[in-house]
Parts: sequence; structure tokens; C-alpha cells
Amino acid sequence: MKKILKFGVLTACVLLLGACSMLPKSEKKKSEDVKTEQSSSSSSEKETNEKRIEKDADIILRAVFTDHSSGFTTLMGTSVDKWKKGISQAYVDENISKYTPEEDYTIDLKTESFTPSKTLELFDQARFKVLATIGDDFEITGVEDDEETATVTFKSRAIATRDLANVINLAKASLFENGIEDVKELEDSTNPDLEKRLALLNNFLFYYAFDRMNEDFGYIEPREFTMELTKTKEGRYILTDESFLELRKSIFVNEYSSNDAATRKGNKTTDSGSKSDSSSSSSSDKSKV
Repeated sequence: MKKILKFGVLTACVLLLGACSMLPKSEKKKSEDVKTEQSSSSSSEKETNEKRIEKDADIILRAVFTDHSSGFTTLMGTSVDKWKKGISQAYVDENISKYTPEEDYTIDLKTESFTPSKTLELFDQARFKVLATIGDDFEITGVEDDEETATVTFKSRAIATRDLANVINLAKASLFENGIEDVKELEDSTNPDLEKRLALLNNFLFYYAFDRMNEDFGYIEPREFTMELTKTKEGRYILTDESFLELRKSIFVNEYSSNDAATRKGNKTTDSGSKSDSSSSSSSDKSKV
């Protein structure tokens, strides 16, 4: 009787285990269908999220490279103009302590004066204006979703900063006639205070060349850059101030534009980023401030 019981229990256990491991075909199919649906749903969600990231990145790049504002306010919670002014004001706040008291570092021209705070603001705004000439001929080539952040890879032309330096020298020559007579003294000086004056003056010359004189310059041929976006609680992807500064730093490339590269005004560059159409340069007119 004990043997029969033992065998009976053993048989029951085997049958029970077999029942647990052997689902009917219909239930197996249902289980496989659920897994397929889950995998498909996960893939679909990933694709949808990547499209969202790409769309938000496109809105941001258009605002930075063209001043196009469509969708920007909804995404970033502020207008393009207010956002740029906030960036510029932060730049002023970060650097103004180097130039106090301000009256000691004010740039005096024959017709007007520029305090350090005004010069820093104009310089940063001019950088935005230069960036906005890049245009919308960029291409988003990759998106990497890291849940709370996203890395966007895009291909775009860039600013040739050595071309800008050449143009700034033209602006400097123009301003010699307009009251800045101590530029050479500043450039030859090793006095820390005079070096600060020269740094501030270079900021002013950048503004003067690309805002007042509206000078031409060349671009670097298209290459790949990256931009980091941050996910909001609403599921959108925004550009933080810190990420923008990294982006701007990368887009200003310390190189000359290549020969025959297109310029801001549609000309073609020649050696060392100089323009083939010299008549397009307003510096030859010795513009007055």
C-alpha cells in the first residue's frame, strides 16, 4: 500500500509538472502574440520618441541658424528674442566685474561712448547675428535617446573665425580715423589693465564689423556637430543655456574658409578667406561711427 501510495504521489507530481509546462497551442499562440505586440509597441514608442526629438531639434536649430521662430515659444517657454537677450545678459553679468569701475573702461568715439556693459551686450548679440547667417541648409543625421537627455547629430556649415579676424582688422583700420588712437598702444602693451582694455576693444570691433559695417565672411564646409537636449516633464526636448554655449563654441571653428566657399553675401572666398569681390566690403568706405 505504501509503495502504491508512493508511486501514486510520484505520478501525480509528474503529471502536475507536465500540466504546468504543456500549455494548449491556443494559449501558446496568445503568449507569443502578446510578446510580439509588446516588442512592436516598444519599437513604435522608440520611433515616435526619436521623431519628437528630431522635430524639437529642428525647431531649435532653425531659431539659432536663421532666427526662424515657429514652434520655439511653445517648446522653450519664451520667444527667440527674449531667450537670446537672456543669454547675452548672463554673458554681461559673468564678465562685467573685470571692467569696474565702468567709466575707466568706457570706449569713447567722437560721436558716442560705449560702456563695458553695453560693449559686452552688443558683442554677444553680434555673435547671435553671425550664427543666424548659417541658414537652414542643415541636416539632422542621428538621434540618441538617453531617457532624460538626447544627443542630436547634425551636419551643417560653420563660421570660419579666421575670416572674422581678418574682417575685424579692417574694422580696426576704419576706426583709427574715428577717435580710437590708442589701439596700437594697447596691442603692444603687457600691462594687465591694458590687456583687459584690448580684450574689450576686440569685443567692440566684432560688433562694429558685423553689425555696423555688415561685413562679409566665409564659412567652413559642412561637417558634423552634436547638440545635447534635455527632456521636460511634458516629454519635449529643450536646449539649456549651457548646452547652447557648447554648441556655439563648436560652430565657431578656428579655421579659414576653403577657397571658393560661399560667403555671407553670396560671394566666393579666395586664399585665407578673403573675398573675391572686394567691392562688397564696406570697410573701404571708412565708415564713420
